[in-house]
Amino acid sequence: WKAAKPFFNGGLSGMAATCVIQPIDMVKVRLQLGETGGPIAVASKMIKNEGFLSLYKGLDAGLVRQATYTTSRLGIFQTLNSKALEMNNNQPLPLSVKALMGLTAGGLGALIGTPADLTLIRIQADTTLPAEQQKKLQRCFDAFMRITKEE
Repeated sequence: WKAAKPFFNGGLSGMAATCVIQPIDMVKVRLQLGETGGPIAVASKMIKNEGFLSLYKGLDAGLVRQATYTTSRLGIFQTLNSKALEMNNNQPLPLSVKALMGLTAGGLGALIGTPADLTLIRIQADTTLPAEQQKKLQRCFDAFMRITKEE
């Protein structure tokens, strides 16, 4: 459990944050894709035209992203930090070593989490396309398989 705890805590906290932030992220993506108006206007339009749950479109992909990216990033950092402290006789680590560990953990986490992040963005952006171009992506794993197969 000791080895898995940093991964578990990181993933769980990231997933909890995603559940709270998903509507804001959905509105942000719509604005980035050219939706007009401010955030409140975009959210209101989404709720009016697509229903309240449209703010949570892609939540499953967001959770998978956190389960992969945040879990691995925080777990890798904690593992590197424990090993580095052990090698340094439990003395405080220099900032340069901490930065290198953070860079390594973040890079590896991004590598691991990128497929889920791509899937999340594709699901969120799908309804902004003209009807004939929409892929009707619904769920994370279905979308991931379709993106892998079709692209």
